[in-house]
Amino acid sequence: MRGRSGRLVLCAAPFFVLFGFGVVASEKAPDSYVKNMKETNAAAQALGKSLAAKDYEAIAKQAATLKTLFDNTLSFWEERKADDAIGFAKRGSRAAVDLEAAAKAKSADGVASAGQAVQSICKTCHDVHRERLPDGTSEIK
Repeated sequence: MRGRSGRLVLCAAPFFVLFGFGVVASEKAPDSYVKNMKETNAAAQALGKSLAAKDYEAIAKQAATLKTLFDNTLSFWEERKADDAIGFAKRGSRAAVDLEAAAKAKSADGVASAGQAVQSICKTCHDVHRERLPDGTSEIK
C-alpha cells in the first residue's frame, strides 16, 4: 500500500502544479483602489474628448492628473509584487508625462501618439488583472 499511495502523490503533483494556479481566488479591490480606477476612467474619457477637440490645455491638465493616478496604481501593484502590472503602471505614467509635454508643445503628432499609449495601457492591464463578475462589478485577479 505504501508504494501505491506514494505513486498517487507523484502522479497527482503535476496536476496541482499545472492547474493549482488557476484556482487562485480573485480579490475584492480596496475602496481606495476602486476610487483610483474610477478617477482614472473619468480622466481617460475626458482625455478622449479633449484629444478629439485638440484642446491642448485640457490635454495637458488631464495628462498631469493621469500621471498621478498611474503613480497611485503603481504603488498598489508594488505592494502586491505584480511585476507585469508594475510595468503597465510605469508605462502609463511615462506616457502621461510624454502626453503632457506634447500638449504643452502643441504637437499634434506627439499628442496623438502619447494619447494612444495612455488610453491603451488601461485595457492591457485590465485584460490581465481584472475579472468581470456577472453582476457587472470587477475583482482583481
